[in-house]
Amino acid sequence: GEEWAIAMGLDGWLPARSEFMLNSRGINGQDLMMTLQGLTVGESTALGLDSEFLIRETSGGITEVTTTTHFVMSNRLDWIHALLINREAGARTEMLINDIPESIDLRASLGTSISLDMTVPDAYRRAGPAVDSMMMQQMQWMDGSWWPATIFLTDVPDAINLTTEPDLDFDITKSLAFQGTPVLDFSASADGMSLYIEANGRAINSRGEIILLAEGMTDRMVIKPTEDYGLAIRSGGDGVDRIYLRASNMPTTPPVVLEEMEALGENLRSATIHVIEIVGPYSVIEIEDVQGGRIVASARATAEVEAIGMTFDLRGVLLDAQTTGGVPTGTSLGVNGLASDLSLLNLIPGFEGSTHHIIVPEPLSSGVLTFCATFLGGD
Repeated sequence: GEEWAIAMGLDGWLPARSEFMLNSRGINGQDLMMTLQGLTVGESTALGLDSEFLIRETSGGITEVTTTTHFVMSNRLDWIHALLINREAGARTEMLINDIPESIDLRASLGTSISLDMTVPDAYRRAGPAVDSMMMQQMQWMDGSWWPATIFLTDVPDAINLTTEPDLDFDITKSLAFQGTPVLDFSASADGMSLYIEANGRAINSRGEIILLAEGMTDRMVIKPTEDYGLAIRSGGDGVDRIYLRASNMPTTPPVVLEEMEALGENLRSATIHVIEIVGPYSVIEIEDVQGGRIVASARATAEVEAIGMTFDLRGVLLDAQTTGGVPTGTSLGVNGLASDLSLLNLIPGFEGSTHHIIVPEPLSSGVLTFCATFLGGD
C-alpha cells in the first residue's frame, strides 16, 4: 500500500480570507484537495493538522482508504472538505464535515468495509450535537463506470463509533437469505443522530445494493446476521425513531433473485428474522422478539427458469399469524408485503411482551398472482 502524511502548524496567523485551500496534484498519480471555510479575517488564528492516509488494494480489486486525523484550531469552522483521487487505482474518496468544533480526533476507513470513529476532546464539548453533519463517499472505477458507497450523518454527538462490513460466515446448506448481509455496529455518547448509508455491491465487493436510513438513533444499534443465519436488529433505549432498509438485486436460493426488499420500522427496539426453507424456494418467514411500534415490509422477486427460457415475476399472498407473550393477538393478509403494529396488549400497564410473527405464503393464491403478473404484466 501507499502512505501519505500531512502535517501543518500555524500560530499567530492572520488570515486574509475566510477560506484556506491546500491542493496537491499528480504526486504518484494522486490528487489531494482540502478546503477549510470559516476563518476570521484579520484575527490571530492557531491551526494544527496531522493527517495520515493509507491506501491499499483489498479483495475484488477494491481500493481501501484509511485516514487518521487530529485537528485543533482556535475557533470553530463552518466546514472542511477533502477530496483524494487515486488515478492509478481508479478510486475517488471524498469527505465533508459541517460545523466543526475546535478539535477533533477522527479515524475513517472506506473500502470493502466502512468504519468511522470520531471523538471531540472534553475541553471542546458543548451542549447539543458536536458536528452538524458529515458525509463520506468512496467511488470505485470498474468496467467503465463509477460505483459509489456513501454515508451521511447528521446531529453527530461528541463521540461515535460506526462500522459496517460484510459478514463472511457462509454455509450453502443453510438459508441464503441473509448470508453476506453487511454487519452494522454503532455506538455513541448521546442519542439523536441520524444515519444514511447507500452502497452499490461493486463498490464494496458485495452482492446487491443496500440502502439504510435511521432517524433518531439511540446510543446503540446493531444489525447483524445471527449464528443460525437469520438477521437480528437491536437498538438501545426506547428504540430508533425510524429505520428503513432496502436491498436490491440480491441472489437468494437459485433460481430466485430478490429484485427488491424494503422494511420500515418505527420506534423499533429489536427484531430477529429467519427464513425457513420448506421445499425449494417455498419458505416460511419467522420474525420473533419484535419490540417496538410498527413494522412494514415488502419484497419483489423473480425466478429465471432456463429450461423453458422464461423469467417469472413472483407474487406472494402472505398470511401473518401474530402472538404476544404467547397470546394470539392478530392475523394479517398482504400481497408481497405486510404492515403490522405491535400488539395492543403492550399498551396495558405492567404488560411487557415481545411479538412473534409466522408469515406463510399461501400457495394457490400466490401461484395465480404469479401467473397473472408474468403473462399479463402489471404491478
